[in-house]
Amino acid sequence: MTAVAIFIEPQGELKTSLSIWKKKVEEGLPGQPYCSHPPHCTLMHADVKGEGLVDERICQAQGSLSAFQVQVSGTDVFWDDAAIGGHTLYLKITPSSELLDVQLRLAEAISPAVLPKEVPAFVENNQNLKNSYKKYGFPFVGSHWIPHFSIASLRTERSHPLITEFLSWQPVYELTIGELTLWRIESDEHTLIGNYTL
Repeated sequence: MTAVAIFIEPQGELKTSLSIWKKKVEEGLPGQPYCSHPPHCTLMHADVKGEGLVDERICQAQGSLSAFQVQVSGTDVFWDDAAIGGHTLYLKITPSSELLDVQLRLAEAISPAVLPKEVPAFVENNQNLKNSYKKYGFPFVGSHWIPHFSIASLRTERSHPLITEFLSWQPVYELTIGELTLWRIESDEHTLIGNYTL
């Protein structure tokens, strides 16, 4: 069993800004969840039978995918993030039909490689999350997904100055996504497996 994820990776000024914020969190509150992860937006994350099969399935789907635009506008927080237990700081990606379509095509493509697992407790009481998890091994596939670039999840009080400062930032970015990446995930370790040009 291997955990893999398909990422959109930021480029240019957006990547620099995300890295600066990760560094600021690490200096102010060392060791927070997600802070050591490479800057990214997760399209899919699942336990799979093997990386080779996932790579093969993405390559097959690649021909039906085209480059698309992503708009980032503003900051927000997943308060008391059920998946990790902290307050997760993130940059908001404006949902679009193109982005949702890319995610769904990839979820469908790799679903034969996904290992069935018991539904996690934080998913159990939400039918959309539960259905998505059972079908794709990831609870956030579909219109209920909130696309975002995470900074870190702060295990601290809601009024922490870092959170206040982050929420006062008003970033606006627009970028063309012409590549997706596949990563092996082992705890906080991320290993690049493949790049896919759109």
